[in-house]
Amino acid sequence: MLIVYTPADGGEVEQLDIRGVRVAEASIISRNMDTTWKQVKERLADDDPEAMRMVALVLKRRSHPSLKLEEFDPLVDELAVRLDKTEIEQWVTEAIGAIDDIATPEQALLVLQPIIDAAVDAEFARELILRLHAAPKDQADAAESGAPSEKTGASTPTEPGTSDSSPTSSTSQPQP
Repeated sequence: MLIVYTPADGGEVEQLDIRGVRVAEASIISRNMDTTWKQVKERLADDDPEAMRMVALVLKRRSHPSLKLEEFDPLVDELAVRLDKTEIEQWVTEAIGAIDDIATPEQALLVLQPIIDAAVDAEFARELILRLHAAPKDQADAAESGAPSEKTGASTPTEPGTSDSSPTSSTSQPQP
């Protein structure tokens, strides 16, 4: 997760990586907020202004050691929690698996709009959703035609499996 600080006065936009918080810094944040680090992260996920301010302050102190809390009081709208590219890939991959019955790319984009909104790079998120939404369909088409699979180069079997042990993807019926 990133805290994006966008000063209203047109100053330089800063992206502060929350994953870079050290244990000592997490202790300072937790102590100042009278809470646990886990709760701080939960509050960040909820765009809590106090949590964003405290984490941003501690991270900014790395380059401005004398910066005090009372000197760093941004407007609420100047701070936002955003997903970096790694997190976008994780969230979109999981979400695409859960919405595999969505028929069109437009529907997938609509359903996954909250991820796009939370992304630091919305265009990257949009393109990833479209690419991953198309991928299962392409693999299914290859399986139906018996064409080589992209990953292994081997042909995908089109005949049902002969094992009667447990159902497999080739013998299971699609669930409604």
